[in-house]
Amino acid sequence: MADAAECSEKTIKNTRRNLRLFGQVHAPSTRIGRRRSITPPMLEALCDHLLEKPGLYLEEMVIFLWDEFQMLASTSSIRRALVSKGWSKKAARQSAKEQNAELREIYLHNLSDFESCHLVYVDESGCDKRIGFRRTGWSPLGVAPRQVSQFHRDERYQILPAYAQDGILMSRVFRGSTDAAVFEDFVDELLCHCGRWPEPKSVLVMDNASFHHSERISQMCANAGVKLVYLPPYSPDLNPIEEFFC
Repeated sequence: MADAAECSEKTIKNTRRNLRLFGQVHAPSTRIGRRRSITPPMLEALCDHLLEKPGLYLEEMVIFLWDEFQMLASTSSIRRALVSKGWSKKAARQSAKEQNAELREIYLHNLSDFESCHLVYVDESGCDKRIGFRRTGWSPLGVAPRQVSQFHRDERYQILPAYAQDGILMSRVFRGSTDAAVFEDFVDELLCHCGRWPEPKSVLVMDNASFHHSERISQMCANAGVKLVYLPPYSPDLNPIEEFFC
């Protein structure tokens, strides 16, 4: 091996030792200061685990490192190690297992036919009970942590807004659930604030809730010269109004 690598046998032995002890070819520098308790292999394993479960609490990371490496790390040392690797804690985004990648690509392709000034996004919020969802998570800098979960619904107070490039056009807050009658009445009023295609605010974008597909809504939009575009299933992340709800 030494001949193939064109180096001495001592170099090969040192490299093997460093890989075994430190998980890297070179030994860490002997700088002044407290020795880090979390080695590079431990940190790498933790980061891989966080890619799957970004919402872990620091205390849960302590348990993970103990289970995997029998090493009891402090929460502060874990936080320092993650920060040193360029990771930070930020708001997590949730995605559903039922998403269809092909339908999402088709939607984004079709959306490119419009300018941002054309789009008016409509959605209701307040009835979704997202069980077990943690609103923050760890991820590399510049990357939003994403959690995968099942979506469940529960009815409470609701907000029903319409969102355009320059802000909220109109909104309603009410108790109960959104049904076809409520939504149709909202759209009827909203169309007074919309233009006729291809004027600004002439494309309504909404999700695939069954009452969004009523014949009356289609007819009202057609009469007003407004185009209807539906999001792909289980893709609230493609609706910028979600940022308003946060």
